[in-house]
Parts: sequence; structure tokens; C-alpha cells
Amino acid sequence: MRLKGEKAEICYEETKEFFKKRACKYNPENPYSVTMYQDEHKDLVTERNRKEIEILYPRLGIGKSSRILDVACGIGRWADAVQEDIDLYYGIDFCSELVDIANDRNKRPNFRFFSCDLNHVVRKMNGHRFNLVLMIGIIVYINDVELNGVLNSIESLCEEHATVCVREPIASDQRLTLKRYYSEELKDDYNAIYRSKEELIGAFETTFLAKGFHIAEERALFEEADLNNRKETHQHYFILKR
Repeated sequence: MRLKGEKAEICYEETKEFFKKRACKYNPENPYSVTMYQDEHKDLVTERNRKEIEILYPRLGIGKSSRILDVACGIGRWADAVQEDIDLYYGIDFCSELVDIANDRNKRPNFRFFSCDLNHVVRKMNGHRFNLVLMIGIIVYINDVELNGVLNSIESLCEEHATVCVREPIASDQRLTLKRYYSEELKDDYNAIYRSKEELIGAFETTFLAKGFHIAEERALFEEADLNNRKETHQHYFILKR
């Protein structure tokens, strides 16, 4: 189903099964397609990844003291981008099969990857706090009823001075929910909630912004039409700072 302008919940178990099957399609020659899709278009995956890192990385202030939490880390795509000698990198994902791949691909001793449900993320971190949080393409898979709780949990893991980077596919017009929608491109049923920019800002206002963060920057990620080839959605980013 394609639901425009109305609220509906998606099934987490179906989403987890979807990503489990995606992990089975992992190809070292086109590794990032697992979570960026475009299985048959390696060059597009490579260019989208390159452009995203080029735009966002300089805005994150990554250096020796960085303690990074990567929420929905997948196979460690953003971990690959971090070449500095940082303090700590924790990647979490609810798909254990993706986490297994991430651990196989990255052996740096201060980089660790865990399988973790977002409702239990605080307990999983064992008291660690972070000064940089990456939330790359995760909110689209969280139902409204749990979104504020998840964002508040993430905020509680932030140090007094911290940056949160949210990069999310959002609705260009009104909310669009895909519920058990069969994708010819992915050859599978797909579930996702594409919220409007205003809806996301509203969620930030009652969570991060209420706890001292402010939106330092936000805009569409890609200007190039060939990198943003969806009519109803586009990639958008928010840099929140405290």
C-alpha cells in the first residue's frame, strides 16, 4: 500500500526480515548497495556515498577526541569514512546479519558493532556517552508512537557538548507511508514512513531541542537530479548542536 497524507504503522518484524534478506545480497564489489539499494547500479551507489560523505563529513568536526555513536550502522559504511584516530566508535543496528558483516569488515580495536533494538540502546551502551551521533536513514523505519522515546534515549547518550547528524529521506510534499509495498527495484515488500520536514522538526522540538540542542543547519542533501531520482521524496540532512 501507498498511503499519502495519513498516519499508519509499519511492522518492525517485516522490516527486520527485509534487512536480513538484504544482508544475504552483500557483495564486496558493491558493498554499500546492501543499505543504499541500487543493486544493479554500482556507479550510482558509489557516487551517492561519495557525495554524502563529501557534504556531511566536514560539518561533523571529527577528530582525536570524537566519541561516535552510529545508529543503524548497517555494514559500517560511515565507519569506513572515518580515517582519523578517534577515541571511540560504536555502531548499532537491529539486524544482526548486517552487524556481523560490519564486524568482519572493520577490525580497528576502538570500533565496535552491536546488534541492538533501539528500545534498549541505553542499556547496551554500558554507561558510554558520545559527542557525535549519526542517525543516517533510520527514522523512516520508526513508528510515530515510539519516535519521541527513541530520540530521547539517543539524547540521553549525548555528552553535554555534542553534535547529532540526521540524514533522512523525507517527503517532498506530504507524508508518504509504504506499507507492505512491493518494490520492483528491490524485488521485495518494503515498509517505510517518509515524513515531511515539518514533522521531523516537530519531533526534534519535543526531544533534542527541548534538551538544549539547536538546529545549526538543514537542507536537501543532493542538488543533482541524477542523485535524487525520486519524485515524492528526497534526502535531507539536519545538523543539531548543543
